[in-house]
Amino acid sequence: MLNDKEIILGSRNSLLARTQTMLVIEKLKRFGFKNLKTNFMKSSGDILRGNIFKNHGGKGLFTKEIDTLTVNGEVDFGIHSAKDIPAFLHNSLKIGAYLKREDVRDLLITKDQSIKNINNLPRNCSLGSSSPRRTCYINFYRPDVKVIPIRGNVDSRIKKLLNNEVDALIIAKAGINRLKKDYSDLSLSPIPLSQVLPSPGQGAIAIIYKKENKICEEICEIINDKNTENALLAERSLIKQINGNCFTPIAALAEVNKKKIVLQAKLFSQDGSIFSDQKLEGMASNAKQVGITCADYLINNLLNRKKNEK
Repeated sequence: MLNDKEIILGSRNSLLARTQTMLVIEKLKRFGFKNLKTNFMKSSGDILRGNIFKNHGGKGLFTKEIDTLTVNGEVDFGIHSAKDIPAFLHNSLKIGAYLKREDVRDLLITKDQSIKNINNLPRNCSLGSSSPRRTCYINFYRPDVKVIPIRGNVDSRIKKLLNNEVDALIIAKAGINRLKKDYSDLSLSPIPLSQVLPSPGQGAIAIIYKKENKICEEICEIINDKNTENALLAERSLIKQINGNCFTPIAALAEVNKKKIVLQAKLFSQDGSIFSDQKLEGMASNAKQVGITCADYLINNLLNRKKNEK
């Protein structure tokens, strides 16, 4: 029987990655799967820093080793944060399922409880983030704020804040929600979507399997959240169409309501000086094309604005 099959899940060894893998395991158990094993490992993305990280593939390094294990059949499923998955997967792999999406918003974190939004930040303060998207947004709203590149897991970033290496942080709210730690001594303020859109895929956990594995395909169909799948299909199609990667300053959020899908996106120029934005509605069943159409508009509009700047 399908439920008796041994299932090996592969993921990074960070606390957040382990927590997300356990959420997948809980979901599988609810559908009667019991023979579940894990393979946690440190990825290249956890080790490499700075220009070395950038020159060797950026966020794709967080998924590379797990993808290799999946391709080689050493794990059945690779469990990833959807925002870490490159636009183009290995040709033998497929995203088979998504868990229901968490809160997609970014979170502003400071030690000062009186600071509740970006506008409250002290003049000329420092903010820790290595995200080109977040950097462009901060430069747009608060050009006086100095963005300090930092990487690492949630705890290591918060430690830098507590050690006064930076005055503020921006972190995905989904990660904080999933860790369920006590951060009551800090000010954690969600940033409104009307002000800052998330990274494509933010808040979603993706499950990758080898295409030829029909059993894994069946399992994915059982646990998949269809609304999240359609939303991510639009967002990932957008990324593919602009040939984007983790160094592309792009923000996107697709929301599904019954049969409709609404995709909002913003693409900054590489230096963040100009941007193009778009909001597009379509049928959820046509999510991929909605993403492609939105991407084409963003690219053409940004190119036109660049010409007008000259």
